[in-house]
Amino acid sequence: MVKLLPVAKLYARVPISNFQVGAVAKVRLSGRSKEFSLFLGANTEFTGQTLSQTIHAEQAAVINAWLQGAVRIDAIAVSASPCGHCRQFLHELETRRSLMVTVQKPDGNGYTTLQRSDLLPQAFCPQDLAVKAGLISSRGYLPKLNLKTFSDDPLVFKALSAAERTYAPYTHNIAGCTIQVSDQKIYTGPYVETAAFNPSLSPLHTAIIRMNMDSLATIGNISRAILVEKPTTISQRGVSELLLNSVAPDIRLEYYEIR
Repeated sequence: MVKLLPVAKLYARVPISNFQVGAVAKVRLSGRSKEFSLFLGANTEFTGQTLSQTIHAEQAAVINAWLQGAVRIDAIAVSASPCGHCRQFLHELETRRSLMVTVQKPDGNGYTTLQRSDLLPQAFCPQDLAVKAGLISSRGYLPKLNLKTFSDDPLVFKALSAAERTYAPYTHNIAGCTIQVSDQKIYTGPYVETAAFNPSLSPLHTAIIRMNMDSLATIGNISRAILVEKPTTISQRGVSELLLNSVAPDIRLEYYEIR
């Protein structure tokens, strides 16, 4: 995992800080197997947007693994000490009690490994908000969703399928996103919440994570972006439009509501 951190850092897009961070998640793709896989993550910043829009490397590694079939995350390695934002995000995982975190030393020579609980003692957690399950649990997908208005667009249905993976136990704001890039590749992402709210990721963020980690090419070649959601006390529409304006200013966000 540590040897792969320099590779993960190559995926970083950091026009604001110029500080690359890489992460590697050790995951299981089957709950019945002892075999594991490694997935990379890197930080992403967005020119012209607030710093709160930034995707952190640990978030990217977790989401990249989850959207490619991970059912359990056992450990994560990172090239720089996790910030409080990331420590809180990792605390949302179903495996938070056993999660191991390896941190590379600043000079690159050696590393330390700690339990997640050592990084964030006395954490504010899902149980404080009466939520028992965590992110990437065995609870599976949400029931099949339907749109308020008819569409036969396959990309809209992909966004709807992504919404069925939503993790939103605090607001119940179900949402999913599809983005298509100019080479016709398609990426989807669901909305992901955390108990502390701020480390949550919009569905456009999670779709961008998949796009970023699939290629070293520069982002900005998005040709379509579709958001489906069931608004509650919050909505993903505004933040998604702002973010899309940063990465693809000529593209309009296509928006559909879920019944």
